[in-house]
Amino acid sequence: MTIKSLYHLVQESEGFSVNADLLTYAGKDGYAVGGSVLHGVFSLLNDDLSFRTFNKEMNRLQSLCTEPTQVIGAWVDVVEFPQGVVYLEISDVVKSKKVALELARARGEKAIYDFENAESIYVKF
Repeated sequence: MTIKSLYHLVQESEGFSVNADLLTYAGKDGYAVGGSVLHGVFSLLNDDLSFRTFNKEMNRLQSLCTEPTQVIGAWVDVVEFPQGVVYLEISDVVKSKKVALELARARGEKAIYDFENAESIYVKF
């Protein structure tokens, strides 16, 4: 995928999970848990996200995404914020749903992403 195509996904309130080379994560199972890198989370109202800012943040995250069990993830929260808040971050991919939820709670994450069912699972505290 290109940076522009990823930007357009976010502008349409869609999320993504890509490897550092911007290829879509090919895993068929497991759960993405954000908050992997200290200070690696970027958030902004979707309407305020310019392509220049998105490109800069994606480049920064690409340099931080160094492990094969990590992905760069984007999602747009329209549940808590109807106007849409974009989150860009490094996520760890773990196999166990239980471990993913525990890790997400410890990191204060709002949701995890289930690759097998292609859906977000909101974390209950």
